[in-house]
Amino acid sequence: MTAATVHWFGDRAVVVPMPDPRARIALLAAATQEFGALRVRAGMDSVLILAPEPDPRLRDDVADWLAGAIVDTAGIGASGPTVEIPVRYDGPDLDATAVALGCDVGVLVAAHSGQTWSVAMMGFAPGFGYLVPDGEPLVPWSLVPRLDRPRSRVPGGSVAVAAGMSAVYPAPMPGGWRLLGTTDVTLFDSAADAEPTLLHPGDRVRFVERPG
Repeated sequence: MTAATVHWFGDRAVVVPMPDPRARIALLAAATQEFGALRVRAGMDSVLILAPEPDPRLRDDVADWLAGAIVDTAGIGASGPTVEIPVRYDGPDLDATAVALGCDVGVLVAAHSGQTWSVAMMGFAPGFGYLVPDGEPLVPWSLVPRLDRPRSRVPGGSVAVAAGMSAVYPAPMPGGWRLLGTTDVTLFDSAADAEPTLLHPGDRVRFVERPG
C-alpha cells in the first residue's frame, strides 16, 4: 500500500488519509489486527491510530507497515452486514427538506427508504453513525443543509438528514440535522452484555417505512 501517507496527529497519534470508503474499512480491519495494543478508528475520510502515550516512532512504524501491507478490499461493501431500521416518517422537517430537494414528500420518503446507506464513521455521541449513500444518491442529499439554529433537544430515535448524510439520534441531545421521522430501534445500550452499539463503520443501513 505504498500510495498511503501518514501524518502526525498530536504527539501520540497518526492519521492516514483514505477517502475511498472500501479501502478505509479494509485498512481499519488490517490496522486493528496489526496494532492490537493501539486504538484504531475510522473517520469520514481517514483512519486514526492512537497510542496510549507519546511515541516518537509511531509514524515511522505505521509508515513502514503500510509500505508492505496488503489491504484486501475484496468483498468490502458487498458482504458487510445490513441493518434494517423501521421508521415512521412523521418528522417536523419533512416539508422543508422536500422543498430543499425540489421534490414532494412522497418522493423524499421513497428515496430515503429506498437508498442503501453505509456507516462512514461513528462519532458525536455513543451510537451515532454518520451514514452516506452507498452507491449513487437517489436524490441530491447534499442540497439539504443543517438548520441555521440547532435545536436544544432532539428526541432520541429521531431519523435525520443533513449535508449529504443521514443519521439516527441515539438519545435526546442538541442537534441541527433535519428530522424526517422516528424509530424505536435502540442504537446504543451501555448496559448490554455484549456489544453496546448497533452500528459499526462499514455496516450498511436500510430504512424501512412503517405506518405512523
